[in-house]
Amino acid sequence: MAWLKLTKTGLYLMKSGSSCYVKKVDVSSSNQNLSELRLSVPLDWFSGRDIPGSMVIDLESDEPETCRISATPSGPIETPLSGKVIILDPGQGELQGGINDPGAVNGVLGRNERDEVRKQADIIKARLEKKGTVVKVVENNTDKSLTEIGSEGRGSDCFVSLHLTAFNRKVQGHQVFIHTQGTPTDEKLATLINQELAKVLPIKDAGVKRMGLGVLRGVPFPVPAVLTESFFIDSVQDTVTLDSWNELAANAIAEGIEQCFAT
Repeated sequence: MAWLKLTKTGLYLMKSGSSCYVKKVDVSSSNQNLSELRLSVPLDWFSGRDIPGSMVIDLESDEPETCRISATPSGPIETPLSGKVIILDPGQGELQGGINDPGAVNGVLGRNERDEVRKQADIIKARLEKKGTVVKVVENNTDKSLTEIGSEGRGSDCFVSLHLTAFNRKVQGHQVFIHTQGTPTDEKLATLINQELAKVLPIKDAGVKRMGLGVLRGVPFPVPAVLTESFFIDSVQDTVTLDSWNELAANAIAEGIEQCFAT
């Protein structure tokens, strides 16, 4: 139990079982002979679990020592992602004949794949960087080929190409692709991401598929590489749903990446 110590300089809240103090209030006197001491005791000293149970008055002793508080580590906490380099490719946006390709679109809502997956990239980047990851986002507003975009994954620990898709304004679902010659690590990453998407999106789970996609072909071996299609943007009925699904998908993709490096 904590205790109080009153000296000629102050009132101290002493640490339980110790001769050091954790809090102090100064005292004032009405005259130089210390015939009257005045002090104000904070009420918060008498709340919580370790309230003072006794007081010692010692007007002759010196001020007690301050209790040493263990220093809080100043550096980032180590995680399985610490130091990993992740490349995010917000799909679409490449110049096609001088025109910036918007990708899949929802004409009714005035929204497109290019802008939405860029939002996904920003969410994923912010989340993973908090875990000590170095995240690089590929800027696609150039005339790069798909294989050139994939080559941005050189030297990284993971490459994820972010996409939405469209068909006939009726179909809905999510899927994750790896290259036809994808490695077991590619499949592991794709499976974990797809599982996380299935947890949060109330749409069909189309699973993990293999396809000879140019952007995945361009990623140097052995960097794990996947392409996500989070949902069909053209069949989303309102902006609230679109915004919600896009954010949910981004966090699910980030979670899948985290799980891949944690296992």
